[in-house]
Amino acid sequence: MAQDVIAPQSRSEKTGTWFRAAAGLLHRFDLPKSPALPPVEYTVSLVAYVVATYVAAASLAVLAWRWLPVTHDVGTLAAGGVTIFLMSLYAIRQRPPSNTTWTPTTFVHLGLSVALGPVGCLVGAVAESTGVLIRSRNGLFRTFFNMSNHYLANMSAWVVFTWIDGKTTTGQGRDLLAGVAAGFAHFAVNSGFVAVVRIISDPSVPIGRFVRARFTVMPYSIAYGFAAFTFVVMYDADPGPIGFIALLAPIIVLHAYLIFFERGTYEHEQQRLAFQRDREALLRKEAEASERERTKIAGDLHDGVVQNLAGMAFALSAEASQIKARPGNEEIVELLERSATETRGAMKDLRTLIIDLAPPTLRREGLQAALLEVLAEIKRKGTNTKLDLPENLRLRKDRAALIFRVAQEVLRNVANHAQAKNVMVELITEDGAAILSVQDDGKGFSAADVTRRRSEGHLGSSAIVDLAEEAGGTLTIDSEPGRGTLVVLTLPIE
Repeated sequence: MAQDVIAPQSRSEKTGTWFRAAAGLLHRFDLPKSPALPPVEYTVSLVAYVVATYVAAASLAVLAWRWLPVTHDVGTLAAGGVTIFLMSLYAIRQRPPSNTTWTPTTFVHLGLSVALGPVGCLVGAVAESTGVLIRSRNGLFRTFFNMSNHYLANMSAWVVFTWIDGKTTTGQGRDLLAGVAAGFAHFAVNSGFVAVVRIISDPSVPIGRFVRARFTVMPYSIAYGFAAFTFVVMYDADPGPIGFIALLAPIIVLHAYLIFFERGTYEHEQQRLAFQRDREALLRKEAEASERERTKIAGDLHDGVVQNLAGMAFALSAEASQIKARPGNEEIVELLERSATETRGAMKDLRTLIIDLAPPTLRREGLQAALLEVLAEIKRKGTNTKLDLPENLRLRKDRAALIFRVAQEVLRNVANHAQAKNVMVELITEDGAAILSVQDDGKGFSAADVTRRRSEGHLGSSAIVDLAEEAGGTLTIDSEPGRGTLVVLTLPIE
């Protein structure tokens, strides 16, 4: 699986027509495409290492062709090569955050290697690298390394198997041991070459984490090696591709099923993402419409009812002043003055409601200024306050408005019920989310208190929970009597 680490590459416009046509086969299955790696940064050490690997593989291939017996079973070689090519072309890509592919080609590599020797090793290496090249368009430099790596790993598996098993395969314990050893040798050589190239190309990558990741695939190689001797048995019993293909048939069927399963999963994921995008767009429009409506209502109240009340209060005061000069109208004067005072009080309450509906400070100066304004009211009542917001904070208007409304409601509860000495408001952004926390050291409350307050018609906490959930966020309230309260709002930024 060397291609999992070094294969994906940025797309090249210089690729030939035949290459693009072959790569177009992938679109028929709508499978996730391999993410592109950045172009290779050619350093002297990296180029020297890859060239040395390629020269070693090529030299070994020439020596094997010159001094070792060579099979001419084209049918079996073609069957194994085509199987590896198609499996690597249609490798199953794991879901994020994983960035690897899965394919059972190691099983076929071992089969070609132990049954057909050096020629099988070479055919497997070429087929795997070609399939990965077409799938990922990873460039010739990486392809040459992959090809050399696979060939050396295959040859090491063949050498170990032949050394332990000899020329006679009987299906006994020695054959099993030879297969397991061949599987481990294939894994060790393949992983070793990849580890070295990773260290050379990017020394900042923690090698320990890479090694642990590679060891997660070792059981596959061992399991494949456990059954590798059966290729020799079937090939000896029925020389030619029939016996070889008979062993590959279950793996081919399984891989085909996984391809269609992955296609269905991928389509479902795309539909889910599209639905999520539509939902977020609707929620954003809803929030924007709600904010516009709040602003409109606040404006209408300010320009209409508030102005009318102001005129009424002025008229009542003026009338009271004129009547006061005439003796015997004390009760009427008192009534008019009381009415003017109550009208002014209604105006004050209405202005407070207007500010709650559409805080002008939030609109004009931003979230920090609006929160400071709310905290100033609490501070005047004797509670120490602290506000901690990131510098250069940038939020969408609907997100800033929601954060403000949640903080405003929580702080209103603190001022009215908590009897707190200290309250802290903190906002941080991480992993695409804004996290608001409001913590006080007041008397706290129990679940029974919440139930009671809701039964009495105090629905503030329920309202802000609903607001958070409608915007795709979460709101948690952690409180106990005598321990204070912590309210945390987690809200997607986008």
